[in-house]
Amino acid sequence: MNDGILDTSDYVRVVNNTGVDIKGMYSGTTYLFRVGAPTDIHVTAAKHIFCFGLEDKMNCFHRLGWLDGRTYEEALNFLSAISFEEVTLPVPDISPKKRAKIGKPTPLVNAGVDDGEGDSSLSPSEATGTFGDL
Repeated sequence: MNDGILDTSDYVRVVNNTGVDIKGMYSGTTYLFRVGAPTDIHVTAAKHIFCFGLEDKMNCFHRLGWLDGRTYEEALNFLSAISFEEVTLPVPDISPKKRAKIGKPTPLVNAGVDDGEGDSSLSPSEATGTFGDL
């Protein structure tokens, strides 16, 4: 994060198109990648779970159990059904036609109202003191 703005480059959108839900774990957190549902995760979690961006995927395939009854090439083929996409923040539509119009704005109570009585001023000794029994 930078100045309160989410840095989306630290995240990746995972879309599972394998036909089966996939469960992975990183740093004590279990992630469920449902078929067809995009899941945004930190890049380090994607590297650990899917070996995202890494040449050798053997460790991930073992962790996921994808080598049980499959060859490495078959596991690679299975992984190819998962897409990794850039995460973008939705841009809100703030066009005038989309803004809600709910009557007049509510004014602050007595803000700037001149009641005609003038301002009362306190002497410095009256303006300072204690709050009593609060």
